[in-house]
Amino acid sequence: MGGRAGFALAALLALSGCAGAGPAARPGGPGPAADPAVTDFTLKDLAGRPVRLGALRGKVVFVSFWATWCDPCQLELARLQEHWRELRGRGYELLAVSVDPADAEGEVRKLVRRYRYEFPVLLDQDSRVADRFNPSMDLPFGLLLDRQGRVVARHQGYRAGDELTIRKEVEELLAR
Repeated sequence: MGGRAGFALAALLALSGCAGAGPAARPGGPGPAADPAVTDFTLKDLAGRPVRLGALRGKVVFVSFWATWCDPCQLELARLQEHWRELRGRGYELLAVSVDPADAEGEVRKLVRRYRYEFPVLLDQDSRVADRFNPSMDLPFGLLLDRQGRVVARHQGYRAGDELTIRKEVEELLAR
């Protein structure tokens, strides 16, 4: 794509606030990190407590990688929080993994307070976990894990309505 159309697309992506904001969330197959041992990680939450993904086995988990500078990330997290409030009693957990650097932790905390996020917010300040699943760092990026800790879907980017696809996938896994 070249000329004006290419420039318009590049400008739209730049204005979206996220690298590679591209297409809507794309559910994907399990990919290379389908093995629960490979997907396991431990990150600290905002209180400094370690949270291990493997400790959530038995629950359906959506891991959302996001950043404070990514506007689509904020839209997605607001919608995901609504679903998390409704479904957490049925065995659903949402983990929001901030990929902001250590010097932006204050901004992460401010944003969490402003939007009143209630779900666990984890810090991946060196992006070592995010790089394993999303080396291009296109945000938002999500992983849906089944009760055995296996990645069953990947979601790249966010457009209004994508949260309905995620909710449907979560409910299907909860019903199993």
